[in-house]
Amino acid sequence: MSNPFDDENPFSDPSITQAASKNAPIGYAMPSEHVVRMEAAAAQASVPSASGSLSLAQKEADLRRREEALAAREQEVLQQEAALRAHGLHPPNWPPFYPLIYHDIDTEVPAASRPTITKIYNYWLSTCVVLAVNMVACLSILASHSTTTGGSDFGGALIYCFTISALSFFAWYRPIYTAFSKDSSLFFYIFLLFEGLHILFAAYMTVGLPGSGSAGIINLLSVLTDGKYVSAVFCILATAGWGFDALFGFWLWVEVNQHVKRGGHSLDSARAQAVQMGVLGSAA
Repeated sequence: MSNPFDDENPFSDPSITQAASKNAPIGYAMPSEHVVRMEAAAAQASVPSASGSLSLAQKEADLRRREEALAAREQEVLQQEAALRAHGLHPPNWPPFYPLIYHDIDTEVPAASRPTITKIYNYWLSTCVVLAVNMVACLSILASHSTTTGGSDFGGALIYCFTISALSFFAWYRPIYTAFSKDSSLFFYIFLLFEGLHILFAAYMTVGLPGSGSAGIINLLSVLTDGKYVSAVFCILATAGWGFDALFGFWLWVEVNQHVKRGGHSLDSARAQAVQMGVLGSAA
């Protein structure tokens, strides 16, 4: 039996196709129109991708420009520092938390003198520690009410903690640093003078007179007599610190004095340098 639709396709009539398109529900599209819409959507989706690639390329180019500018700036800073060093000038690097001066033992001090100047630098640091421990010990004396001079001791210790640490740096450590770096007779004798005074001060602080700002021997005995053992511990640390400061300072003083004699430095050469510095200073 033959298929009645084999002879003619009823949908091949253009009028029927047009009518079907008009009567189609909203959102429905003929197959050919659906394909066109999909192609248009794909083309639109490709536009953001292309713009995204372009934006990424611009960001990479901008990042490269910044890196090149940073490298150029770093090179400029290095060149400026090299120029300063060529004229004997250096950017400040000490103290590390707030640089005020340039300090570099390995760069400025000759290799033969580095061990000595390193010991003196560590000695200055230990002096600062002893000053801090002494202040805490005097505070413990004040808190324990073991003596009537606790307020004077703590007040003096507080002042010493800041003034002696700064004065010792500029009065004897910085001069010996300059003396070894420049082989200067004047600065060697400045160190010998002020370090000698510092040794006497440390010996005086070891005694620990009441009201002197020291937690030395006498104040230590006082708190022990009153049974203030916590204060006594701090006083023992302070007393030991001052004793060490005086003895080790004297040993360093002798070592530097021997170096001065071996190097042929004398008071006459120190005076000549002082006069020369005075003349240069007045000329400037």
